[in-house]
Amino acid sequence: MFRIVLFGFLLAALPVLAEPVALKDGFGQGLLFQYRGNCYVLFPSHVHPRGRTINLFTSSPQAGGSAIIYFRRAEADIAVGVVNGGARERCTRSFAKLTGDVSRVLASARTVTLERVNPQGVIERMNMRIDNVSWDSATNETGASGGLYHYVYASTAEGESREVYQGTSGALLYVGDTPVAMVVTAPDAKSVKALRIEEITRPLARWLPSGSFGSLQADEAQPDTQREGIAYQVTEWSGSLVDPELPPTGLPSGAAPFRVLPSGKEVSFVLELSEEQAIRVREIVLDGPDVQGAFAVPRRITIDVDRGRPGRTAFQPHATVEMSPDQSLVVPINTFARQLRVRISSSWTPGLPVEISAARVKVLD
Repeated sequence: MFRIVLFGFLLAALPVLAEPVALKDGFGQGLLFQYRGNCYVLFPSHVHPRGRTINLFTSSPQAGGSAIIYFRRAEADIAVGVVNGGARERCTRSFAKLTGDVSRVLASARTVTLERVNPQGVIERMNMRIDNVSWDSATNETGASGGLYHYVYASTAEGESREVYQGTSGALLYVGDTPVAMVVTAPDAKSVKALRIEEITRPLARWLPSGSFGSLQADEAQPDTQREGIAYQVTEWSGSLVDPELPPTGLPSGAAPFRVLPSGKEVSFVLELSEEQAIRVREIVLDGPDVQGAFAVPRRITIDVDRGRPGRTAFQPHATVEMSPDQSLVVPINTFARQLRVRISSSWTPGLPVEISAARVKVLD
């Protein structure tokens, strides 16, 4: 069975039903929700079957972020992560509004709306016809049966010529403003199979209050040391990673570099220095690749500064500089900052993947 997505959507000037996000540069979809002050993203487990960190972005005006995955039920194709980065500011729908029995809603409905975020950050919607609501067996990534689950089967409405293709797993189906199911796969280019919302929210309603956020920590052992400079988190990034299982969230400790494939486009990552308030930053020190010849030294780099409070992110360009081929760069900041964004627009060897192996932030005394 192949995973596919819907690209051809009906663009509609309607209010956003919830806060959908695109995952892994648009290769999947997810939904943000809030519970007890934390922001979470819900998505199908198969979109990111290995590793604990996934990147994401919202609809326009686009906000990026990443999520650390703490809950996974692969047999049902469900995963949930805790969100970091600017996307948290768009996390407004409470978990309570996702729960409840949708049997009555589905019994009276003939159509559903499928909603997703395209790679340009546009909310796309498509009207679909409900074909069936029934129990079926789930299939995990190994092909083994994962038990019986309740699904909604839907197909493109009459007159719709656009087809389903890779990228929409994780999109939500709605009746009005009520989410009723999450797309997990598609039998063909005109239809989807979506897991009913109760099959998702019931296990989450048991897990969320439990505080069992260490359940998947053994998946990725991370060094607990901090390199020279103040502590920070890499909360979001853009660009296709050379190794999707090695996200730059390990940059602060030296566990992972920022290493992206060549694309001819600008790439970036964000360093969150404080969750609460701006601090006095003296400089940021960036190092090029550890491995000579295999990865390109960045060339043109812009540092943006965000001094805003949480919920009011506003990056402003601060300095544009050029890293020398000897792979080391010190950029004076000398101002208050809560977050720093490093944007790389060119490299010394355009055909090679770009790497920043280390980033150290130093504060004013």
